[in-house]
Amino acid sequence: MIVGHDPLEQRISGLARIGLSISIVFALLPPLGYGLIAVGSVKTEMAVSGRIRADTIGQSIAARPRLWSFEQERFNDLLRRLAQPGESLELIDSAGISVATTQIAIPAPALEISIPIHASGDLAAHLVVRQETGSLILGGMIALAMGLGLGCGLFLAMRAWPLGALQRAIAELKAADDSKSLLLSAVGHDLRQPLQSLSLFAAVISASDLAPTPRRAAEMLNESLIRLGTMLDEIIAIARIDVGAIEESKGPVALEPLLEHLVQEMAAQAESKGLRLRHVSTHAVTFSDPSLLTTIVRNLLSNAIRYTEQGGILLGCRRQGPMWQICVYDTGIGIEHDKQGRVFEEFFQVGNPERDRTKGLGLGLAIVIRLARLLHHRISLRSTLGRGSVFAVSVPMVPSLKANDQVSL
Repeated sequence: MIVGHDPLEQRISGLARIGLSISIVFALLPPLGYGLIAVGSVKTEMAVSGRIRADTIGQSIAARPRLWSFEQERFNDLLRRLAQPGESLELIDSAGISVATTQIAIPAPALEISIPIHASGDLAAHLVVRQETGSLILGGMIALAMGLGLGCGLFLAMRAWPLGALQRAIAELKAADDSKSLLLSAVGHDLRQPLQSLSLFAAVISASDLAPTPRRAAEMLNESLIRLGTMLDEIIAIARIDVGAIEESKGPVALEPLLEHLVQEMAAQAESKGLRLRHVSTHAVTFSDPSLLTTIVRNLLSNAIRYTEQGGILLGCRRQGPMWQICVYDTGIGIEHDKQGRVFEEFFQVGNPERDRTKGLGLGLAIVIRLARLLHHRISLRSTLGRGSVFAVSVPMVPSLKANDQVSL
């Protein structure tokens, strides 16, 4: 499963494609309809008039059934008298040999029908009628012009009305979302200072010479404040992303130091659950924002540790075409197929329907997908329920570096 594109943009693009498809259909219907009706009508008329002329020729053949094929001039004159403007006639005997013709060249494309001629009950010849299509082509061009006008008008109307309404609705939603994000950001900043003070007081109390029960209460208070601080940081981070307060600063990034640093940073968290956290060394270099890319991988690792109860987590990098894939493998609970698209939504948590806040807010992967969109990186997910998951972020490959290139570590 691949994610990383804005669903609003996908909806607009999808509606635009639908509108264009409908417009093309309406543009092609008039010329196609005209062509089918006109060609069918002309061929019917050719068949009726051709049958009458074929019967006339058949009477002449019946008068001299053995010698008629040698009377070329007589039948040439007969065909010229029977021919209508804009068509040619040709008389072909039963052996497929041309006996007579009007000798009028009909430019391609032309309509052609063949009418059998019987004499004394036997097939004696075929009358081939060819008719020019100039008038049909002219009518088809007129119908095409009408269809194009209708299709263009319909397309413009669809863009001006439904797509315009959708874009206005999206603009209103984004404005409301920006207001929400600004509020969250402001509240988050105002709460951070008193939260830091509370954490400091709790740490001082924990270090004091207290009885076991009060000391344990102080330690639990400190742990709760740490979790609250983490939640607050996530709220502020996602609010800053949504209001566009985060600017990317891309450059060459060596992935080995980044992966090694994250494994060292999160080793204690993994060990506290009895999990083995390791990474595979790599010489890969990408082009990205080192700080934001680190946040993406850190959140993926944190998510893997949270949902893995036994086994371990492996962090590695592999090549896929012109891209590097930074992969986080875990042996956790896995994700049901119908829920894999929702894990990147705000506040969605697998296996936490009771909303236990000790498991966090469920914003880690929402931050991941937002940062990936900001950096134009792609996030993918493969998961098997009960066996584990693989989250991957695809980043561009830097094939080679010059000696004076600066690499972010």
